[in-house]
Amino acid sequence: MKRKNLLPYFNTIISAAGLIGINTFLHPCRGEMAMKCVRTTHIASAVIAVIIAVNLIEAIIKNDIARKTSSVISVLLSAALFFVPLLGHCGGAMMHCNTHTMPAIRISALLLIVISVIAVITESVSAVRTKVHEND
Repeated sequence: MKRKNLLPYFNTIISAAGLIGINTFLHPCRGEMAMKCVRTTHIASAVIAVIIAVNLIEAIIKNDIARKTSSVISVLLSAALFFVPLLGHCGGAMMHCNTHTMPAIRISALLLIVISVIAVITESVSAVRTKVHEND
């Protein structure tokens, strides 16, 4: 009996929480004009939305190769999300974007990277295990 892989669902929940967080209570600085941190948050939101889509596809799809590929794509997107704050943020160290938004992006990216890597390892081990059992 094959067990259901729950890791894509965990990634989806973490991504959704991060997306909601950086757009509501962990929002970037709000000012008269659009600052770098606002554009960075929009880019991070787009990357997180793509991560959610990839994880939902991974959860739904049955093909082993496609699931492995989507796991790897999820790792790469999560790594890209980690570096999104380098695109720009406010200069003041105590600004809301530097104390709340950018750390939230980085923390959610680290969690997503860890869970995505675990998903890739799980997919690889289960593929090897089924291949060994097919040869018996």
